Amino acid sequence: MPSTAIPEFFSEFAKLGEDCTVPEGAVLWEEGDAAGDVLLLLEGGLEVTHRTPQGNIIVLGLLEAGAVVGELACFDGLPRSATVHARTPCRFLRISGNRFIEVLQRYPKVLSQFLWLEIQRIRHLTDRFAATYDRAITDPLTRLYNRAFFQDRLRMELSRAAQMGDVVSVVFFDIDQFKEVNDGLGHPAGDQVLARTADLLRETARRGDIVARYGGDEFAALLYGANSLEAYQIAELARVRLEADPPRSGADGRQYRVTLSAGVAVFPSDAPDREGVLKAADLKLYEAKSAGRNRVAASI
Repeated sequence: MPSTAIPEFFSEFAKLGEDCTVPEGAVLWEEGDAAGDVLLLLEGGLEVTHRTPQGNIIVLGLLEAGAVVGELACFDGLPRSATVHARTPCRFLRISGNRFIEVLQRYPKVLSQFLWLEIQRIRHLTDRFAATYDRAITDPLTRLYNRAFFQDRLRMELSRAAQMGDVVSVVFFDIDQFKEVNDGLGHPAGDQVLARTADLLRETARRGDIVARYGGDEFAALLYGANSLEAYQIAELARVRLEADPPRSGADGRQYRVTLSAGVAVFPSDAPDREGVLKAADLKLYEAKSAGRNRVAASI
């Protein structure tokens, strides 16, 4: 938990703890080590890391003076959940876990101060988790959901729809002749086309709909409760809005108008499962492309 202020309750532990210093790079404990001492950081900075099952190292936090480290393991007795090492020379009070708990139990004022410190830490970690999760489920260019999140939500929503007797529509969108547009305008302008298309799809979708960048210049929408006609109308509105955009001028002097094709499939009428719905939507998209592009194909 980033902080530069030393909490008042540190003074309560000064006579109980051992004043220690370590050089930069020193490892205070490894993930999986037995629970033991609690550290009250007085000077310097610590780094807290975790090794994933795949062997990757994730930085969980950077701690500054005023942080308490290792207290959770002393409460539950479980092995250390992360590795802690000094990223700068550090000075801290080292206190045994048992004595740390005794002081908190004996002095309500110290306990309340410690509780407030933990609340700040939890809020900070919550913000970090939310930001990390957002990066994991969104496409960085368009800020739409990514394909993996779309697939997970589709699986969940189809299960819910099967239980409730509801319908779910899936719409695949594809920018017409995007390679030609991208090559003619240049890749930076091509990225702008993708971002603009994403904005229109987001604005056109209903509240609660899931819109994702499915890959390359292809997008997908999950419309819970929308029948074929309703899904067609939403897709058609997005198509019309993009078609109404002014043409873009390429370096070769040509004018490039960006258009969309779309295919609509409905669960359970078009297919009884996730793979079938995705395939049906893809076939409808192919139908729209084959019929001349810049249109929506649906069974209505």
